[in-house]
Amino acid sequence: MVREMLSVADIAAMFGVEPKTVSMWRLRYPEFPEPDVVVGGMAGWDPERAEEIRVWESRRPGQGRRAMLAEHIQETLRRTFIFRFMRPDDFAWAPIDFPGIEYEDGRLADGMQAKAAEHLIGALRDQGYEIVFQDSATDVTEAVRHVLWDRWTAAEVGENEFIGQLFDDYGRIYRGCTAFDAASYTLQRLAALGGEIRSVRESSPQARARRPR
Repeated sequence: MVREMLSVADIAAMFGVEPKTVSMWRLRYPEFPEPDVVVGGMAGWDPERAEEIRVWESRRPGQGRRAMLAEHIQETLRRTFIFRFMRPDDFAWAPIDFPGIEYEDGRLADGMQAKAAEHLIGALRDQGYEIVFQDSATDVTEAVRHVLWDRWTAAEVGENEFIGQLFDDYGRIYRGCTAFDAASYTLQRLAALGGEIRSVRESSPQARARRPR
């Protein structure tokens, strides 16, 4: 007799969130309960472990004030895409534009993907935020370029998630995406790489010294 397992969708329903949220938890938090089976890339948990998963979620990092901070960061990133990266007075899929960007025959000139990544990092830094990674050796510019311009795989970003190029070689956002989507996918992909956007004050040595261990 084949036993029915809890799927990502079932766990999402337990907490009233979308399946992609559970996929992000699995990517971001190594302590998330490991699935009992993986068949065809689909994870499954024994139903008897439902309480274990509920306990994990109740203690999940990012609850409370940090959750509110995460929402604020996503809104900051959305506005950065609109006003500092895309064209606020044009259609969302118009080519990106910022000081120093260059196009050749309609395509981004050589080196412009990296320059765009640097520009986005700088625009966030101007507002008091920085992109940090668990591995301090990570090349932040290359990581952001990878987030914005490369195709991804389900193994990298999670099951049933967007894996296409967020922006194409013509500087246009994926058709149908908005600045809100760009912010959401960027945060999701950074998390998959072990990174996040933090307030510079939160990342300061003084702030780290105050954190409970």
